[in-house]
Amino acid sequence: MNTALARFLSFILHPLLIPTFLFGIIFYGAPLAIYNLQAFNEQQSIDFFGLKFSFKAGLLLLVFFFTFLIPSYLLYVLYRLKIIKSLTMENLQDRRLPYLLIVILYTVFSYASFRYMKLLPEMTVIMASITFSISCVAFISLYWQISAHATGMGGVIGALLTLTLKMHLDTLLIPMLAVIILTGFLMSARLYLNAHTPRQIMVGLVLGAVVCSTTLFVFI
Repeated sequence: MNTALARFLSFILHPLLIPTFLFGIIFYGAPLAIYNLQAFNEQQSIDFFGLKFSFKAGLLLLVFFFTFLIPSYLLYVLYRLKIIKSLTMENLQDRRLPYLLIVILYTVFSYASFRYMKLLPEMTVIMASITFSISCVAFISLYWQISAHATGMGGVIGALLTLTLKMHLDTLLIPMLAVIILTGFLMSARLYLNAHTPRQIMVGLVLGAVVCSTTLFVFI
């Protein structure tokens, strides 16, 4: 693995892209995991800044907007104001305020999902599991540099495994296998870049998998 590939993997599988990544797999790989999604997709569309999308595409775009674009913009503002030294947040001090803001944004989006999308309760549970995972990362990062990349990918694996087993969604088997392979490459990239130690990566993977799988198993 070379530096360019390692950085590319770290970017396209950035923790802030995990909600979009996971919901994209579920929406188009196993839409039955979200009970009313297909019915809404057939009957309704979503207008996004004047553009009309199918319900699934529009909902995924909303996830991308609120869980990636807005947090990314705020991180950039913090960087421009020199509140954080690097956009990659390589040290603990740089991580604390950004993670707090991300937790707040994700909590607001989870609440909005609960409040305005009551007919899609599975989506609310999945989003809540992601929010709780990043909250755990934010708390741990007050004292120790856990891998957020590993936590995110562990969460995706845990969520897909739980949905596959509990809801008998065989269509998720191939996506889950692909995610496991991607996780291996990503963790190798993080080690190659000296971004984390093997222990930080392993703890992140276990944390994400346990939090998401447990949440989905109990509440879906």
